Amino acid sequence: MYSSERIFIGFLLGLVGVLTAIDVIEDFQEGTQLRHLGLDLGIAMASFFAVALLIWKMTKDKRRIQVLVKEKTILQEIAEKYETKSRLLVEGLSSQIDREFNNWSLSEAEREVALFLLKGLTTHEISEIRNSAEKTVRHQSAAIYKKAGLKGRGELQAYFLEDLL
Repeated sequence: MYSSERIFIGFLLGLVGVLTAIDVIEDFQEGTQLRHLGLDLGIAMASFFAVALLIWKMTKDKRRIQVLVKEKTILQEIAEKYETKSRLLVEGLSSQIDREFNNWSLSEAEREVALFLLKGLTTHEISEIRNSAEKTVRHQSAAIYKKAGLKGRGELQAYFLEDLL
């Protein structure tokens, strides 16, 4: 849209320039005053200059767009590589967490609570998400820590964070 508007404006300016140039020629042949001829010639030249400026600007913008498209492609490739790497790391961590939960013999409810604890949610937030009492979440948390041989949430998070580092 933007480019087609510029082309249309360029066409109109060029048309004004051509028509004014024709008028200058006809006025010159009729012996019109130089002041009038100079004014018409100025209009024609200004129109042609505006067309040239518009073409230069469009060419410059087109080159800039080409550069930006190349940069976008490169950045998309980089983002895809990091996304793949990130996904693999998350899958690896997820597998490790799942293995440890199996080793600790956590029930499904305890697994869910343990994941929320790892994500940093409070017992109140976990109870709201799970539609259970806070006391139940606290008991499940205590059971998780006991089965894992850990003292609390900090040690639970550190246990998996150490594997990452």
